[in-house]
Amino acid sequence: MRTDPVAATVVRIGIVAPSRGRTARAVHLGVTLDAVLDEVFEHVPVPYRSPTWFRRPEGDNTTLVIPPTVPRRWVATGLVALLDDALRRRNRHLNEFGRLRLRLAADHGDVVLRPPYFGGAAVALAVWLCESEVLKAAMAASPEVDQLLIVSDRFHAAVIDELDAAAFRRVVVPAGGEREIAWLADRPDAGTRNTAADGGLAPS
Repeated sequence: MRTDPVAATVVRIGIVAPSRGRTARAVHLGVTLDAVLDEVFEHVPVPYRSPTWFRRPEGDNTTLVIPPTVPRRWVATGLVALLDDALRRRNRHLNEFGRLRLRLAADHGDVVLRPPYFGGAAVALAVWLCESEVLKAAMAASPEVDQLLIVSDRFHAAVIDELDAAAFRRVVVPAGGEREIAWLADRPDAGTRNTAADGGLAPS
């Protein structure tokens, strides 16, 4: 069993307001999230598909560990776009009670794999970012959006030259007794304006 840390991208997904409406709604949202992720994974481009993707449901949250062979730029653009499309289809015929909305948080760094469990610095930071009040407040202030993304400073530094820099704003979040710089997307499609569905540049 491997316990040495490996470099990977971590995406933490949190369901917005799962307890409103109690058990029945929480169960519905959890089932819907599983279906959304199944749909998304079916549409991941072939070059990025790998059995070394890990997915761990944890109550109202799900953690993805994505191998380093998948470009971080694609995670911030292609994966987020796939999630947005799947959410739009699932939510299209649902009222506000049944609508699934998600907080997304991404980091890239050390992950310790002990399948089906994993941990490490990147997992911890992604959790803190996903639970940050700044992300929760942004979702509350934008009730029309189905998801918003926050990324760590190191993730942002690695991809910002390939994204729409104006779409992210700098924030500071508490993380394990410290304060971390992070970058919050101001819209669900941040950075995807000039990106094709396969992760390549769209024609201008």
